[in-house]
Amino acid sequence: MGPLARCARFLGSRSGQGFILYLCLCQLLAAGIGYGFYVSNLSWFKEHKSEEKITALQLVDAFVNTYAALRTDLSATKAPVPATYRAQSIDAFNKAHGSGSIFNLQMVGFPGREIKNAPLDAEMAATIRSFAETAAPKPVSEVLTINGEPVFRTAYPSLASQQSCVDCHNQLQAGKQSWHLNDVMGAFVIDVPMGAFLRSNLLEAFGLGGGIFFVMATAGLIFAFYHHRKSEETAMAQASLAESEARFRDFAEATSDWFWEQDENLRFVRFSGDARSTEITSSSDLGKTRHETVKSGVTAEQWAQHDADLAARRPFHNFRFERSLADGRVIHVSISGKPVFDAKGQFRGYRGSGRDVTNEVAVEVELARRVEERTAELRATQGELVRKERLSALGQLTATMAHELRNPLSAIRNTLFAVKETAANKGIDLERPLSRVERSVTRCDRIINDLLDYTRVKELHLAELAPDPWIEEVLGEQRLPAGIVLERHFAADCTIAVDPERVRRVLINLIDNAAQAMPEDAPERKITVTTALVDDGHFEFVVADTGGGIPADVLPKVFEPLFSTKSFGTGLGLPMVKQIVEQHGGTITIDSDVGNGTRVTVRLKRLAHKKGIAA
Repeated sequence: MGPLARCARFLGSRSGQGFILYLCLCQLLAAGIGYGFYVSNLSWFKEHKSEEKITALQLVDAFVNTYAALRTDLSATKAPVPATYRAQSIDAFNKAHGSGSIFNLQMVGFPGREIKNAPLDAEMAATIRSFAETAAPKPVSEVLTINGEPVFRTAYPSLASQQSCVDCHNQLQAGKQSWHLNDVMGAFVIDVPMGAFLRSNLLEAFGLGGGIFFVMATAGLIFAFYHHRKSEETAMAQASLAESEARFRDFAEATSDWFWEQDENLRFVRFSGDARSTEITSSSDLGKTRHETVKSGVTAEQWAQHDADLAARRPFHNFRFERSLADGRVIHVSISGKPVFDAKGQFRGYRGSGRDVTNEVAVEVELARRVEERTAELRATQGELVRKERLSALGQLTATMAHELRNPLSAIRNTLFAVKETAANKGIDLERPLSRVERSVTRCDRIINDLLDYTRVKELHLAELAPDPWIEEVLGEQRLPAGIVLERHFAADCTIAVDPERVRRVLINLIDNAAQAMPEDAPERKITVTTALVDDGHFEFVVADTGGGIPADVLPKVFEPLFSTKSFGTGLGLPMVKQIVEQHGGTITIDSDVGNGTRVTVRLKRLAHKKGIAA
């Protein structure tokens, strides 16, 4: 900004306008002081010069009177009369001082009765007449303008104070109006030119007024500029403060729904906010503590931490609780607060803000749910990877074992046949021990086949079939131990697409496990097979038994390969069942109640149309 612009800005400001008014006052004051100085000097001049001139004229009058007395006493008839002597003396004085004298002395007579010198002007004549009209005339001093120049005139009345002077004047003016004792015969007049004095006095008055004006104007200008600068700084600070307050208000309103205040006893004294906040806060809460207004949504640990913060006069953030609204809705509220202290450091309460975080809590809950789901999926994927790695290792081991064991088993089986033949020819009864050996060889061969089947996932050969008649057929082929009752409850009129042989293995394995779970001395030995349609487009069948159940610590491990609680099991039955079901896109779950039995549910997808049993 240029100097002219800054000057215009200054003059347009309150400081500049005040400075202009101040200049006007300075001008009036300086003019008053200058005028007072001028008038004072002029009055001093009149007073002192008047006394000076009157004294001089009194001296002249005394000389003349003395001369008149001596002339009479000495009978000096040849000497000039006093009036002539006086006039000649004054003329001589004026000639001696020349025309450039600072004053001009005159002796003038009464207008129309003068002996030698008549009044020089009408003002002088008027002054002498006024002397004659006054009982005791006194000298007069005044400022007059004579021939265009200011003149300070002092007139001293000349009285006929001696009879000799009266007689002399009557002789000189025989035939005219007679003079009497104490008549005003004229006046001594001194004219002092005042032009130079007045000009000097005027210059001094102007100089004094101008100097005072300059000093006061300079001081006022400095103060005005200082005030203007401070005003601009104050205005800028106020604007910055207002902007900061507006910014803070915007931030506070954007991040908070309402504000609250508590006194030193932690009781609410004020709520403020928008219309939304009136639904959450209530005037009935005023005078209460937070413990009295918060009814739910805070645990004992959270209260303990919050109370510790309040007792220590510490700020707190994001203290959450639940609030019931008038319409019955329950919302989640978050508040933050900061302690307030006075100038002496005394605690005065808390101030803070609150906001409705119901949506945030819902988002957090949903996020936690999704995280939990993703974590479960990750764990499942990780478990699947571990299972596949174990299957891969198990597959390699199984292939090696199958190759290494089947050769000895074949040799044993062939040798067993030869031993049977030899014993029969010699009449030796070895049927029972040889049968045990043969069963053991068969079991070993089955274990090898189970391991190979589990580690080598076979391709499915799907066929569409009606589940109820197909399951009935499979159950009809199953031979159960004596004393076990098999109940059927079929209600699945639908069509499914499965690999019959592999699902048959699932069903047989579950039936076998159920039968083995019920000891011979159990009060009830019953297996129940149930089918049903599920609303989500699935078909399920359930195999339940009345055995002793599976302990809670064992239940999570039943699908792990090679895990078994049986002394004769391989631990591959249920893992293989789960593998087959999942290969079909289904699920298998086990619910067990120790002492009451186990319930296994297999759920498979069903087709939209129905069809008879596959050939």
